[in-house]
Amino acid sequence: MSLDWRERPETAHFGPASWQSSLLSMLTAIFVRPVLGLLTLIGLVVNRLHPAALQRVRLDGIDGPLKLIRPLPGTEVARVALPHCPAEWVVAPEARAAESLIVYFHGSALVTLGLNSHRRFVSRLSQATGAKVLNVGYRLAPQASIEEAVADGLDGYRFALAQGFAPERIVLAGDSAGGLMAAEVALAARDGGLPVPAGQVLMSPLTSSDMDLKYRAMKNHRDVMFPFMTVKFIYDVFATVNGTRPPPLMPPEADLRGLGPFLLQAGTHEMLLNDTVVFAEQLRAQHVEVWVQQWHKAMHMFQLSFDVNPDARRAVEEVAAFVRYATTVQDDCAA
Repeated sequence: MSLDWRERPETAHFGPASWQSSLLSMLTAIFVRPVLGLLTLIGLVVNRLHPAALQRVRLDGIDGPLKLIRPLPGTEVARVALPHCPAEWVVAPEARAAESLIVYFHGSALVTLGLNSHRRFVSRLSQATGAKVLNVGYRLAPQASIEEAVADGLDGYRFALAQGFAPERIVLAGDSAGGLMAAEVALAARDGGLPVPAGQVLMSPLTSSDMDLKYRAMKNHRDVMFPFMTVKFIYDVFATVNGTRPPPLMPPEADLRGLGPFLLQAGTHEMLLNDTVVFAEQLRAQHVEVWVQQWHKAMHMFQLSFDVNPDARRAVEEVAAFVRYATTVQDDCAA
């Protein structure tokens, strides 16, 4: 779309899916979904026989080998130590002198992956937006609670402010559970008396603990990545620790007033689509600007496939346009 951002529809549909996007979805359904299903079945057995064992397991080990995934050429990467977790600056050549910043939170499911898995995508965001990126490696379940993860995200935002970035130049962004982090950190900043960031970008976001929303979405369209039992297993075993911990307050249940604008991107056939729809409804009901983009048959976190998927590249361009809008809207209003 070439329209001025404020002239765009509140809900936009992008499609039809490119053949590259369709091929990726097919390969994911063939090779990834069955593996996740098998691992879930093993987890269910272990949880039944020895539940305490799963609460000690570390699932972020997969992120180590993913350091082989390199950022885009010319990208500068520098480690940062936040109080309880690592982070890193990721700065493309186009963003060396930038005054705008994206604080980024990776997926997946608050239990795995990390800085390595998302460094290349984050470098693409920096290139496309012309903004620096602070990539935050927040603590993960089961060792850490969602409250501790959000505290790490808030530390990242405080660090950005301390480095001299103006809040109206900072956008919080994330994919999957990282989208949840972006929304929760914005709320925590507001409630903690900090200036709110300029906006939030949530890609394929998890925003609700309501399993029925996900089940209904799955009944409408089969998710090519996740079996329903995998998502429910993660929620039951890690989020609520087999029902011993109350479910966290999720963004649609919160007071959302006073937050900056949101961009929500989701695939039409992914299990978390209804999370996006319900969250957008709550944002609009509380007079927060929000734009929803539904991408035809796009798989979960499809944006990360930008190297081979033109739909993902276009989605990143949309994110870049939104970031420019969010970080200049106050100047436009003042003018």
